Amino acid sequence: MSDKYNLKKLLGAAILLGILAGGCKKIDEGFLSDGLYVPDAPLVIQRGNPFQKTSAILADGTTQPMTIKLVDVRRADTHKHADEFFKEYPVYVYTAAVNPAEDTTIEQVNKKRTLKQLKPYEFLSSGQFIFNGATDSLPLGVTYEYDIEVSNVAGSKLYKNIATMTTIDPPLITETTANCNLFPDDGSATIPMGQPTMTITRVKESGASVILKITDKNGNPFNPKKGEIIKRGDRPIFENYARFHPIEYTDTAMICNFEIAPFPLSKYSNGGTNWNYLMYYRIPSAFVSIDKTLTTKVGSVNPLFAFRLMKAGVYVVELRMPKTTRVSK
Repeated sequence: MSDKYNLKKLLGAAILLGILAGGCKKIDEGFLSDGLYVPDAPLVIQRGNPFQKTSAILADGTTQPMTIKLVDVRRADTHKHADEFFKEYPVYVYTAAVNPAEDTTIEQVNKKRTLKQLKPYEFLSSGQFIFNGATDSLPLGVTYEYDIEVSNVAGSKLYKNIATMTTIDPPLITETTANCNLFPDDGSATIPMGQPTMTITRVKESGASVILKITDKNGNPFNPKKGEIIKRGDRPIFENYARFHPIEYTDTAMICNFEIAPFPLSKYSNGGTNWNYLMYYRIPSAFVSIDKTLTTKVGSVNPLFAFRLMKAGVYVVELRMPKTTRVSK
C-alpha cells in the first residue's frame, strides 16, 4: 500500500514539475506586422522643390517604438541600384527669406544662402522622405522602387518594394495674362486690339534667364535698344521684377538673369497699388503700323502682360501683337 502511495506521489510531483516547466517557457515580446504601408504611395517627387515631406509609414499594429531604415532604391524599369539617388549635388540652402524689395543685389542675396553638396533626400526613422532642391538633378519621369528595414522589440524585418516614387516637374508656367490697346495720338478713345499671343518656351534646364521679345503680327521683334519699346508712366515693367542683375537690352529682346526661381519672386507693389505680376509697355506710333481693318487712326500700341516661371532654366517669352506691323527707322 505504501509503495503504491509513494509511486502516485512521485508521478504527481513529476507532472507538477512538467507543468511548472511549461509555464516558465519564454513568451514572445512585441509584434512586427507584415502589413506596414506607405499611406501616400505612389510617391511623387517634384524636381527642384526645396522642401517636400512625405507621410510617416503606418504601423498596422506594430509594437512601438519602431525604427525604419532605407535599405535600397532601384529604378523600377531595370531593378538596378539607382546611383543618382545617393549622389550629392550642389544646391543653395537659404538661411533666411529673400525679400526682393530689400535684397536688390546678388551680394545681399548671397548673405542669405549657402551652396552645399546634398543628397536629394533625407530619410527619417519614421519612414518619411524629406526631398530638397537637389532633386532637380534627378532624371525626369523616372519611377523608383525602394526597400526598408523595420526594427522593434520583436526583431527586424525587410520589406522589399514597400512603395514606388516618380519624378515630375511642377507646372513650369503660371499667372499668364495678356492684353493690348491702341492709344490714338489725337487723344480720342482707347481702341481694344485683342489679346496678344504669348508663347513661353523653356530652351534649357540649366541657368536662370528670360529672353523677352515683343513682336508684331508677323513675329518681327521691336527693338528695345532703339526705343521701339518704352515704359508706360509709373507702371511696372520687366526690370521691376528682375531685381538682382541689370537688364540687358539687345536689338530684339530684353534679357534678365533672374537668379532665383520662381520668377517673378513676388508680386510688385508701389504707391499703395498691388500690380501683382503685371508689366506694361508702349510701342510709340512712329515704330508701328496698325491694320486698317481695325482703325485708320495713328497711335501707340500698349501691351500689358504677366507670367510666372516656377523653375530655373532659360526661357524665351514672345508676346506677339495682333493687327500690327513693325516700322523700322
